[in-house]
Amino acid sequence: MTGSYLDPRDAEYAESLPADERATVVATVSRFRRPDRLRVGDALPDLELLRLDDAAAERISSLAGGRPLVLVFGSFT
Repeated sequence: MTGSYLDPRDAEYAESLPADERATVVATVSRFRRPDRLRVGDALPDLELLRLDDAAAERISSLAGGRPLVLVFGSFT
C-alpha cells in the first residue's frame, strides 16, 4: 500500500494508521516529495495546515501575505 518513496520507518508508521489516515499521509508525501531538497528561491508549495488552537485549515500562502515566512520542522517522536 505504501510506495517505495517512503523511508522504511515512515512506511512502517503509515501501515500502522487506519486506512483513511494512511491514504492522507501517503498522498501528501507523494505529492510534495522532491527528488532533492528545496533550494533558496524555490517556490513554497502551498500546503494546507491545521491551526493548533482550533484545528481550522489554513493555506501557507494566506500566512505569508507577501512577508517573509519562517517554517520550522521537527519530529517529536
